[in-house]
Formats: sequence, C-alpha cells, structure tokens
Amino acid sequence: MPLMITSSCLPNEIASSSKLRGLSSCSPRSAVPNLVRRCHPLRSSSSQSRRELLLCESMKTLVSFDVDGTLIRTVGDNANKLHKLAFMQAWKEIYGLDTNLDVIQHHGNTDPLILIRVAEFHGIAKSDAAAKLKEMEDVMLKYYMANADKAGVGLECLPGVKQLLQELKDREDVLTCLVTGNLQPIGWAKMEALGIKHLFSEPYFGGFGSDYCNPDNSDQSWKDRAELVKIAAEKAQKHFPGVQFKDKWHVGDTPMDVQAAQGGHAKALGVLTGVYSRQDLEGCGAESITLENLEDVPAVLKALNL
Repeated sequence: MPLMITSSCLPNEIASSSKLRGLSSCSPRSAVPNLVRRCHPLRSSSSQSRRELLLCESMKTLVSFDVDGTLIRTVGDNANKLHKLAFMQAWKEIYGLDTNLDVIQHHGNTDPLILIRVAEFHGIAKSDAAAKLKEMEDVMLKYYMANADKAGVGLECLPGVKQLLQELKDREDVLTCLVTGNLQPIGWAKMEALGIKHLFSEPYFGGFGSDYCNPDNSDQSWKDRAELVKIAAEKAQKHFPGVQFKDKWHVGDTPMDVQAAQGGHAKALGVLTGVYSRQDLEGCGAESITLENLEDVPAVLKALNL
C-alpha cells in the first residue's frame, strides 16, 4: 500500500479584506470595492444582485509557487547549506550513512522521495526506507529548525519575485501559497529568512512534501507533486470558506512542476530560472505557458489572466 504522510492544517480563519467586511447589499455603488464593480455593477438591491455580489466576492485565482529554482536560487559555496546539512543528518542518524543528496538526480523531487532514493542508492530496500521515512523527516526538521537562523545562507530571491508577490498580495481576487517538495516548516523558514513570507495569503497554506508521499512514485515525482497541488486547493477552501476558483495556477521551474499542475487540475506557468531548458518544460507532455523569469511583473500577470 502507498505510504501517505499528512500534516495538520493551520487554524481556520478568513482573511477577507477590511473593505469587504460589513458590506451590505444596499451599500451605495461608491462603497463597493473596484473588484466588485468590475465583476457586476450593483443594479439594485434585488436578491439576484446580492447573489451576484456574493459570487463575485468569492471568485479567486489561486496561484501556487514552487520554491527552489522558482522563487529563490542558490548562491555561493554555501548554496542551500542548511537544507543539505539537514538531509545529511537524517541519513547519518537513522542509517549511519555519511552521504549527501547529490548522489542522485534530485531536481524536481520532494524531500521525502529524496530521503528514500538516497537510502536506496546505498543498498537500503525501498520498503525499509519508507517505513523509516517519518523518523528521517523528524531528524531533518529537528536539525533544520534548531539552526533556522541560518536558513537564508546560500539563498537569495530571484529578480522580480518580491514585486510580483506584493502585487498579488494587494489584489482581492488572488490567493497565493506554496506548493513545494520541501517539508512544510523548511519551506516557510526559507520564505521568512528571505523576507517574503508575509507576502503570501494569510493564514498561510499550501502543499508540501510533508503532506504526501507515495514511495512508488520515486521515479515519477510529478505524481506526488500533483497531489500537493490538489492539497493546496483543498486547504484554501478550508481556510477561506465559500471561495470559488476562477483559475488555479502552479508556477514552477521543472518539468515535474508542469506535469504536476496538469495532474493537480491547475494550469502551469513554467519559468526558466532553474536547471531546465524551455525544451524540457515544453516537451514534457503537459500544456503550459513558459516565461524566461518572473522579472516582468505585468507579463506574468497577463500570463495568469489577471
């Protein structure tokens, strides 16, 4: 049977705009936010108009972002050092292995699948590695969070990321989150260390490597990532009751991100800011829009139909 790892969601709360709170169906046109006026002008106080207004308020575009290679990049001799050391600590403590993640091709994989695949590389049966996955994850997280003040070492935001996230944060018709193979605390620690965590929708949510793992997908990691795309949408609906999605997008730099978007019932926006080429992203068998990077914010918004 596939092994599934789940993490509890954040406390339920609604992060609606203060402009919308307390808005009644008989509010004058001038009091209605621009978003609402763009969707449906208030023609009267009829029940139909009220329904249209409520529908408009609930319609959102969900945009999920991969982390490594999409929002941030590694720099210098200490590239992503803490994350790598946390992996090493897990293999050492659980299996006595002095190894690192570079013994396999790990780009586009999730943290749990990397833990399993490196163990397999050293002759450990997949079933045994899967059985001890929770122990390895716990060691990783304990080491990482004990040294979280170093989470930003060897990392930096890619050009345009802060400006794009701020633009999306300022919009009432968009929800943003992470969908990443990182374990949840590690993903958010990186965002915090680089000063961009506050630019995501609150309460914070997403799909993370710690939410799901099927060891049988170790050679097709996009299948696990597709589940994370679905999980992020489910969490959004829990945290923002009544939300309806006009569009769902996943932004990533690997073919696995593009495939995951399609498998997770979202549209894919690929960026060439990682190790993969345009041909890799566009030739992976899944439909996508591909941009060089996220630096041209108006171009990104246009691609996202915003």
